[in-house]
Amino acid sequence: MLTTEQKLLCALAHLGIFVGIPIIAPIIALLVSSDDFVKTQAKEALGFQIMMAAASIISGILIFALIGIPLLIAVGIATVIFPILAIIKVIDGVDYSYPISGSIVRKI
Repeated sequence: MLTTEQKLLCALAHLGIFVGIPIIAPIIALLVSSDDFVKTQAKEALGFQIMMAAASIISGILIFALIGIPLLIAVGIATVIFPILAIIKVIDGVDYSYPISGSIVRKI
């Protein structure tokens, strides 16, 4: 059973994308907490948010080739949907791993 503090820090890490500090929020959660569960979730959120930022930049460049428009839409949808799912799972006490970047982040 997770404590309220653990749930709050995990939610903060995943919510960073919505409050305007996407990469800073997981770093804050990593530095503040000494709990392994919170650190794992913060690393997951950080990896996902860095990957989505890179995908947005690449999609923005590819707009000139017209393939970037659907890619940018897909990245935007993933950037909204997956953190919401992560927050719901973490509040329920489930160790959530992002389907796009989770396997990469867990190896590091």
